[in-house]
Amino acid sequence: SYIFEDMMNILLYLFTLNWGAIPKVLNGWINLLRDLPEIYNQRRDLRSGRLISEQSLFSLQRNMPVTNMWKGVPELTWDLVQNQYLPLFIQSKTHQMPEFISEVSHRKLLIVSHDIVDSKMAGPGMRYLEMGRALSEDLDVTLAIPNQTTISVPGIIFTEYHEERPESLKKLVDNSDVVLISSNLLDRYPFLWRTQARVVVDFYDPFVLENLHYYVDEPFESQESLNKQSVDFTNQLARIGDFYICGNERQRDYWLGVLTANGRVNPVNFKKDPSLRELIDVVGMGFPNRKPQPNNLFRGIHPLIPAEARIVLWGGGIWDWLDPLTLIKAWPKVVHEYPEARLILLGTRHPNPNIPRHKMVTQAQTLAEEIGEKEKSIIFFEWLSYQDREALLCDADIGITLHPVHIETRYSIRTRILDYLWAQIPIVVTDGDITSEWVRQFKIGEVVPQFDVEAVARALISILSKPKDSWAPAFEPLGERFSWSRVVSPLRRYCSQGSYAPDRKDRQEIKENQVSTNKWRVRWARARFILRAEGWRSLSHRTWRYLQWRLANRF
Repeated sequence: SYIFEDMMNILLYLFTLNWGAIPKVLNGWINLLRDLPEIYNQRRDLRSGRLISEQSLFSLQRNMPVTNMWKGVPELTWDLVQNQYLPLFIQSKTHQMPEFISEVSHRKLLIVSHDIVDSKMAGPGMRYLEMGRALSEDLDVTLAIPNQTTISVPGIIFTEYHEERPESLKKLVDNSDVVLISSNLLDRYPFLWRTQARVVVDFYDPFVLENLHYYVDEPFESQESLNKQSVDFTNQLARIGDFYICGNERQRDYWLGVLTANGRVNPVNFKKDPSLRELIDVVGMGFPNRKPQPNNLFRGIHPLIPAEARIVLWGGGIWDWLDPLTLIKAWPKVVHEYPEARLILLGTRHPNPNIPRHKMVTQAQTLAEEIGEKEKSIIFFEWLSYQDREALLCDADIGITLHPVHIETRYSIRTRILDYLWAQIPIVVTDGDITSEWVRQFKIGEVVPQFDVEAVARALISILSKPKDSWAPAFEPLGERFSWSRVVSPLRRYCSQGSYAPDRKDRQEIKENQVSTNKWRVRWARARFILRAEGWRSLSHRTWRYLQWRLANRF
């Protein structure tokens, strides 16, 4: 193992022109060979002080009970229990196993995040961090992340895994009772098909629909290949899970269709639970069981934000499938009525450096400059830390999210809307998604038609005409409904009391029986997209990481 690892490191140093590191690796092996005689002498001295010979140690096994084996498991017979084990119990020659000493034995839950978790993070990272925090009182939670982190949370063990070293994740999976996965992890870590841990699949992000927008500017052939890849990833997840969670009831209907197509809606699962809630249930987005903490970092501090500013907040992510342009077009009318108003847009760049800048960012900044308000009453932030984002939520007077009405909208669940609910700030949102129903139901803001500049301007002016505190009573019923401790209840119940899905088959067999796909065609399409979006340097780096991963899997 050490030889293989150092060979891979030398290849990496050659590829990255890190010439100085190669002699250090070679010197390590030279030192080992030089010290072998001393190591041998130390070993000889240790062995010379032993009181029992190897032959005597091994002979002790002859007096152990002879155990019959059945399918690789020791088979207890009455004769064996009565004549071998019972005398040991009577003579108090047994010891209690450490894992059963405590009165309460918590299940071990491993949450595998495909996105970074750190002081700056996007929706997936926030979801898994807060989910782990809410579950840590009842479960032993480990959060596996693809990055080093500066975050520390009581009750959660943070650990880093590496795509080029699958064993870094495999050890964690093998030592867990339940593992939560999502995205394309099955393709990157095939050993998940064979794990004995119960598998929970997080379907809160219907990435097939999201990617229809993400790759829309690619050549059509590439779009088809990348879409096929997303569908294949989804079908893999639909086959492996023992339990599924999703973002809302709309999504649950969507995912029940996917599970039906993959044979998971069947008589076996129906017999166990006719509602199929024990197969798939809703674990949406929530917010902490505490009030957000104010910390004046913006009002009267930022040079463009006066102390009396009325802040309208676009709470994160200027993605291509959203619509900040209608908001910016409506902004001059808002500023005319309220000159002290400030529009803050977060998310000009994703905190994960592997995700390229979205084209909508450039379009939004260009439009803000054209109307003469960029860096005046319209302020763009790249991203904020977890704590600074909380402070800005407390300062904001309105939270806004606009989007075109399309298929991704119908099944999405926006993390930023939950942030607005947590901070109890009135919301302006486009009609069509699940959050617009919440805004109407609880009367906590305004719902506007898509692309309607006049309606957006009217909604913002109307809300700014009322004191922010006047909205507080409408938010009170939401605290319990959307608290993380309540939102994660189905997952907590499954981890503590659930079992394998009754229709679960051997996972390796399932994987081998999947319809084969033209993987190289998909990879070529993906490579072309990375080249166009991120350049040669990023493509070279990712190609090298992929080769490392393939070699590690082979050995």
